[in-house]
Amino acid sequence: MIRWARERAELSIDELSKKLGVPQEKIIQWEEGISPISMGHAEDLAKLALIPFGVMFADNAPEVNLPIPDFRTREAEYITVPSPELLDTLNDAKEKQDWYREYLLSEGREPLPFIGKETIKTAPETMAKKILNILNLRSHWRQGNWQNVLSLLINKAEDAGIIVLLNGIVRTNTHRPLDIGEFRGFVLIDEIAPLIFINGQDAKSAQMFTLIHEIAHILLGQSALNDAEMNPRSNTNKYELYCNQVSAEFLTPREYFAQQWKNRLSIDENIDSLSKYFKVSRLVCVSRAFQLHYIDWTTRQTLWDKEMEEIRSRKKKQEGGNFHESQKFRTGRLVAQAVISEVRSNRMLFRDALHLLGFKSVKSLNSFSEIIGAMA
Repeated sequence: MIRWARERAELSIDELSKKLGVPQEKIIQWEEGISPISMGHAEDLAKLALIPFGVMFADNAPEVNLPIPDFRTREAEYITVPSPELLDTLNDAKEKQDWYREYLLSEGREPLPFIGKETIKTAPETMAKKILNILNLRSHWRQGNWQNVLSLLINKAEDAGIIVLLNGIVRTNTHRPLDIGEFRGFVLIDEIAPLIFINGQDAKSAQMFTLIHEIAHILLGQSALNDAEMNPRSNTNKYELYCNQVSAEFLTPREYFAQQWKNRLSIDENIDSLSKYFKVSRLVCVSRAFQLHYIDWTTRQTLWDKEMEEIRSRKKKQEGGNFHESQKFRTGRLVAQAVISEVRSNRMLFRDALHLLGFKSVKSLNSFSEIIGAMA
């Protein structure tokens, strides 16, 4: 159990030694059962591993299973054991979804008409048009900067009845960031209250791709955890490939892609221009250019590998921001508005509202209520 807890906390023996203030030899003895761990050190290790204290004295390590189908396609080290951050994020999303579902049922809400109505036999172009209609968007909907376009898509999805949560940390804990190497998003299917979660650590352009990818899963009626991996060298799941095609067609329609491709420009210049025009990543444009036969496979892979190398070497720019602005994406507008409505109607305790929305004080919740009220 000691080794399992240490590995769950993603700590080496040396790192754990420093955190607990004990010699490395002592930790090795604990793990090999030569000497027992003290109650105090067991409690400290349990906190580091984010597990109940009692688990430290179980005979066997608990089996950790994902509650939804795993459609991720990346390297094995990313997908063998789900992290505490992923599991806690899934549990938090499910708690919000369950509460909101009961709220909608109490309001007499009927099932949404588009859940699980399509199959992968539907042409990606047709599916993309269906999503466009569900979101009530016109063909030329890209206005403003990347954040404005992403906000538009999220608001339109929520207007259609889909809960959308966007967060880069576990609830409001800035010390527990989510790893895009582990997942980019997931969808929890429900005919009344479908939910999409987007990993906020990802780039805005990638978040847009994930959002449409997950909406495609909703139309297929599939709950799924995925990484929205666009590279066919690593992605062989037919449903993931299909949802990627739908997302690519939605964000970079064949007709408009052809209009924007300029033969007088180099391939790299075209990719850069298309990325800015469609508000998508260069990776999406590279993949799309290959799908539409503007570049061959060798060129695609050369550009793809070059872009991936640049992404890996690029340091993520940490941006500050308004807490309440971030919180409306973390909780989802639909859930937040419903919770605040219930509190104002004295049908929900402040204690329960604070827990569900992730606030620590009634004052913060009231300030947030003013923002959400203005959005209603």
